Amino acid sequence: MSVSIGNFKNSAQFAAFTIFLGVFAGSQFLSSALMAQATIPASLGTLLSGSGSGVTGSLTGAQEDGFVDLFNGKNLDGWEQKNGTATYEVVDGTILGRTAKGSPNSFLCTEKEYGDFELFFEVKVDKGLNSGVQIRSLSKPDYKEGRVHGPQVEIEWDPGESGYIYSEGTKRGWVSPTRTQKNVLKNEGWNKYRVLADGSRIQTWINGTCVEDIEMPAIESKKGFLGLQVHGVKKNAGPFKVQWKNIRIREISGDERREMKAFMGTPKVDGKIDDLWEGVPRVLTSRSIDEVDELSADQKASTAWVRCLWDEGHLYCLAEVTDDAISSQAGDEWDRDGVEFFVDRNFARTSTYDDDDAQYRTEPDGNQSTGSENDLSTYKSAVTKTDKGYIVEVCIDLKGKVGKKIGFDVQVNNDPGDGRRMSAMKWNDASNDTYFDMSNAGTLEMVEGN
Repeated sequence: MSVSIGNFKNSAQFAAFTIFLGVFAGSQFLSSALMAQATIPASLGTLLSGSGSGVTGSLTGAQEDGFVDLFNGKNLDGWEQKNGTATYEVVDGTILGRTAKGSPNSFLCTEKEYGDFELFFEVKVDKGLNSGVQIRSLSKPDYKEGRVHGPQVEIEWDPGESGYIYSEGTKRGWVSPTRTQKNVLKNEGWNKYRVLADGSRIQTWINGTCVEDIEMPAIESKKGFLGLQVHGVKKNAGPFKVQWKNIRIREISGDERREMKAFMGTPKVDGKIDDLWEGVPRVLTSRSIDEVDELSADQKASTAWVRCLWDEGHLYCLAEVTDDAISSQAGDEWDRDGVEFFVDRNFARTSTYDDDDAQYRTEPDGNQSTGSENDLSTYKSAVTKTDKGYIVEVCIDLKGKVGKKIGFDVQVNNDPGDGRRMSAMKWNDASNDTYFDMSNAGTLEMVEGN
């Protein structure tokens, strides 16, 4: 990293940076921005918050990187306890929770609710104590007398299931279907968690390692408070304690432009997930086009996990679609089940289509179409059916090179059997305008890969 005095607005900033170097020198940090496939603020404070000492060094309130400190290191302003009799107190700039005999699960909760967000915190927990952080959680008088319930990011000594998602207080159990990583959390000392909740996609990291990347079931809440759990313990166990510090959050707006990476590689376009696709970052079509959504309560929108590769002459995309009822009854191709790919080759983001812009569509039966002036000679696709839906793999003529960026989006159309499109889920632009307007397209960058 190269820094000159000219980077600082005043001497106070320069002095602060000098202290920063002294505190963090020699520390090692892992960047997971590539895996996250989300716009990560460049602020060093975000990536390096906390050095392992017990005292927080962050400022109270909003920061230039868009993050807000949820804990000021001095008191519990902005927090309230729900359920249980475990104690919470401020000790050496941390929130310390301690178990209480005979108490059910206790939660120290934010007074504010959050929907889509990026959350950082550090935690350490005693051996023998199970803990967690609630996200998008609720407490209602008419539900189990105010019982806290909702998604929880697990915290427990390894080998355990730290970082996975549990549906607290609902009797639904684990949301994470498989929990194979058992040794990510450091049993002694502080652990750095990162949680990215963006639409129906939840991702978690512990100490820079991605633990979970999941599409949440529709039944789970989409907005609610955060909660620091002190788990109830057996009659003669404990007392145990758990501590948190450096709790910071950045809210994500529904129209925030998304970014993704495409790795270099030339797959065989056959609708199958061959080895070349392994390890390629994926994104989820988690933004609903509201003006299209007409699903009934018992119907589910179709979504897709999408990955991209590139070579000198092509862009390759693989979409794994979840669709409970594949249908081709609708008369118009855009009303039928299928996946649409939008590309802005010269990254101009114009409000009308230029010659380089294109919209391509592939349906589950393999039928191809295009809504732009581009003909299908620049497009190839293959489809295979799966137990959960279908896979679409495509090849789009496009000149690629390392570092090149293009405008890009993906849309999954769903006809649940009514003979017309009842939902459409996009990766980036939640409007229904991308077929003629690329100004709100997401960003796809071509990189070498692993």
